[in-house]
Amino acid sequence: MKHRIMVGLVVVMVGLLFGAMNVSAVDGDGGVVMTISPPRQDIVLVPGEVYEGTLLVSNSANASKDLKYSATIGSFGLDKDENGNTDYNSTDVDTITEYNQIMEWMKLDKDHGSVAPNSTDTITFTITVPEDAPAGGQYATIIVQDDTEKDSGAEGNIVIENVVRFAASIIANVAGETRNEGAILENNIPAFMFNNKLAATSTVQNTGNVHTKASYVLQVWPLIGDEEICTNEEKPTEHTVMPGTERINAEECNLPMIGIFRVKQTVKIFGETSVAERMVVVCPLWLLFIIIFAIVALVIWLVTKSRSRKTRSKEQSKSSES
Repeated sequence: MKHRIMVGLVVVMVGLLFGAMNVSAVDGDGGVVMTISPPRQDIVLVPGEVYEGTLLVSNSANASKDLKYSATIGSFGLDKDENGNTDYNSTDVDTITEYNQIMEWMKLDKDHGSVAPNSTDTITFTITVPEDAPAGGQYATIIVQDDTEKDSGAEGNIVIENVVRFAASIIANVAGETRNEGAILENNIPAFMFNNKLAATSTVQNTGNVHTKASYVLQVWPLIGDEEICTNEEKPTEHTVMPGTERINAEECNLPMIGIFRVKQTVKIFGETSVAERMVVVCPLWLLFIIIFAIVALVIWLVTKSRSRKTRSKEQSKSSES
């Protein structure tokens, strides 16, 4: 009797997050190596016109068999997650929002294909832009999934089947009037910490109709002195903030275990800047217990000493009276 466990592992990589580099993966048995290129396309659309683009799906020269794949149009799911995590797997028409109407404008010339080793197949997509298309950002993905039949494995073995899926992002800007509007809703630095892992948090909001970058700079100095303990001033953290969304971020720094520090966080979006500064006390819980114990012990000693003085004073008073 075979004992097999089939485990689906979905791998989703998106050009929006990984820039212009190609993305690829080897299937579970090393039979094929699927690569898509480019993983991100930034395009300009004009209302009333048709745009045509291509996506390449490749199989490695070292592959042992043909790559079978399927392709479909996916949504960014922009309203799914405050933290910037989006649902790249969704193709449901219910996910159509103000900023991914492009899903309804796009067509693929094929929804599946086969690629021999050391070969490349081309998926052509067309975008028919309506005359009344709203100006600003429109976002979609082309999801390519490896459907190559996997080897079943030897009897009695556990077989892990990898389901490899890539999402190439289409970052479109419809010509017309754009709004670069946003706000910094929160910029917080904790005042007291029991451990040395500082996390300065912030929330930004994009109320415009195009995506943008929010930047974050965290700087930490000791209470006395100007030598920075942490800084990313020369290379600020940047995150994409999609239109109509909020994004929460946490900039982190490992501080010395005990001390008082000066902390500054600078957040920028659409030309707006927010600067938060405060003193941060790092005191381990065990040290806090020692301090509290010492204070309590000191109070008890002072109270005991005060009572002892009063008792001696009364005794001396009685002795002098007699």
